[in-house]
Amino acid sequence: MATIRIFGKNIYYEVYGEQHDRTLVYFHGGPGASCLDFAAQARELGRQVRVILFDQYGVLRSDPVAEEEPYGMVMQAAMIEEMRRLLHVEQWSVLGHSYGGMLACLYARTYPSAVSKLILDCPSLDFVDSARSIARYMSGYIAAHGSDDAKALVVKMQSAPYAGTAVVDDLLALLGHIHDMQLRNYLHGVTFEEYAKVAYTESFPEEMWRRSQTHLEKLIGEGKMLESFLPMLKEISAPILLVNGLYDPACSDSQIRYIREHIPNARQVLFENSGHFPRIEEAAKYTQCVLDFLTQP
Repeated sequence: MATIRIFGKNIYYEVYGEQHDRTLVYFHGGPGASCLDFAAQARELGRQVRVILFDQYGVLRSDPVAEEEPYGMVMQAAMIEEMRRLLHVEQWSVLGHSYGGMLACLYARTYPSAVSKLILDCPSLDFVDSARSIARYMSGYIAAHGSDDAKALVVKMQSAPYAGTAVVDDLLALLGHIHDMQLRNYLHGVTFEEYAKVAYTESFPEEMWRRSQTHLEKLIGEGKMLESFLPMLKEISAPILLVNGLYDPACSDSQIRYIREHIPNARQVLFENSGHFPRIEEAAKYTQCVLDFLTQP
């Protein structure tokens, strides 16, 4: 557990299995979720590979993004590449979860010589498509428990021709109507209370948690995260592993189908008792499938 100075900013990171030569770096999702909930997996994976976790700039234990400061995904990728250089890692495999899958695609396309393998863990690679899928996923709950406004929002989200940031506003509004925390966090194989034990801690002051809001607002304002990253996969030569939960709405059926049909260097592992967090919901299977992928020739 340490910080590293990148472009004048302090970035929090952790290393597991430092004695190993093969390296895996983890990009958390959210945007702004932190790497907290990957630590248990990192300890297990660290028995055979070196694992590097970090809070992205502007998130929790890393320095906050200033209100007036320009920031976006291109800068995120450049900071990660500088981290690789400063940590003297010649090449690493990249694992991106949810929004981190978008960032992992951008990084692998921008710095191809730095990436040996790419793991997409329940990725959201097309924000609008993911939002539509989440609306369908929530529709049963809203039909039973939602207001008329919530029901209208579900209908709108499945058909509206979105442009700009309106889809983000609608998704956040929809989630505000969901009071079942297991459903709201796209969980299937564990309860929200079980998930919260590894995803949250009360040891950090509220000010540190609030940093993620500015981080998110900057990324939304830049707009790149609202693009589809699916076509970018065709430009990535590294072997790709798609990990997805059967009950995960964020990694939609249409995105999975695109990868199956258009990305010949990709393979898939389906977790049949998981939603959005197979690494927690089916932890042992997750560890093994990641290690199998990393260690195969």
